Amino acid sequence: MLLPKSSSYVSGEVSIFDTLVRTGEARSLVTFSFQLRTFLVNCLVEHLRDRAIGHQVLALGLLSSATKSGESSNLLLKRTGDAALLLAGLFPERSRHLHVSSTYFRHMGQAAYATLAAKFQVTGKPLRGRLYDDVTEHFQSLERVLGAARRPDSEWESYQRFRARI
Repeated sequence: MLLPKSSSYVSGEVSIFDTLVRTGEARSLVTFSFQLRTFLVNCLVEHLRDRAIGHQVLALGLLSSATKSGESSNLLLKRTGDAALLLAGLFPERSRHLHVSSTYFRHMGQAAYATLAAKFQVTGKPLRGRLYDDVTEHFQSLERVLGAARRPDSEWESYQRFRARI
């Protein structure tokens, strides 16, 4: 496990989302680097109570970031990328309600993270730039892991857990 379940230094949300991400990795047969797994867990924790994320217009967030400068632009790009990732992975059916293609979230998220990566590279923060380059490159895998994590267990897995308790 990424972080211990019972530690005064680790919030319960981090532990729960780490378990969720690892479950998604196992179900989708994808294994992330420590850095990408941590990014995804932190993304989930950061937006845990963000009810407006599902109603954000991603294209406007991406365009609005161009009119802002500095940290406010970076925050808007990150929020847009995170919203796109969470919608693509956890709520893909939302694309039908918005009358957009199923790849809309992916393209918006990749564009936001790629722009953020480029900004960090230019401003002398190459490590952060590389992180967002990795997120852009592995966006579809991150999306697949979230989708696999949200699927309910199969009847066979439920039966196996039941048998293990006996």
